[in-house]
Amino acid sequence: MIGNPQQAYPRKASDERPMKIVVLTGARVSAESGLGTFRDAGGLWGRYDLNDVATPGSFARNPALVHYFYNARRQNGLNSLPNAAHTALVMLKKCNPHDLTIVTQNVDDLHERAGATRVIHMHGQLMRGLCGACDARWNAPAIMAPGDPCPSCAAPATRPDVV
Repeated sequence: MIGNPQQAYPRKASDERPMKIVVLTGARVSAESGLGTFRDAGGLWGRYDLNDVATPGSFARNPALVHYFYNARRQNGLNSLPNAAHTALVMLKKCNPHDLTIVTQNVDDLHERAGATRVIHMHGQLMRGLCGACDARWNAPAIMAPGDPCPSCAAPATRPDVV
């Protein structure tokens, strides 16, 4: 365990403002929960061509394949649990008066499910949907499909909210 950050980094009496702490996480933190990484040997990009499932052009050419790919990623995420790293970051925030923000390259929601409240997703959020017509965002169902109507404008332009 990481211990008490206040003991490891005691504040001086002259410190007037709380520190701002930013933690950057990437694929390894979620790999420990059983989620496959994209770039490692045997990773997702070794099994799928990036140009087939993860570009605006691929979505325009074959939205069904893109939805299939991200539905599988979403199911994997729903079947995974936060691990010790996710929990340690939540504990760091709880035992520390400083402003803690997590910036993650991961599209899963494991930081939030562990209890983190200030998470910035650099590459979007797999568990969210995005409307290509009105830019509305919502909690995605487990399965999304081409032609699903947007909950806000009813346009059949929904996609996963990932980049």
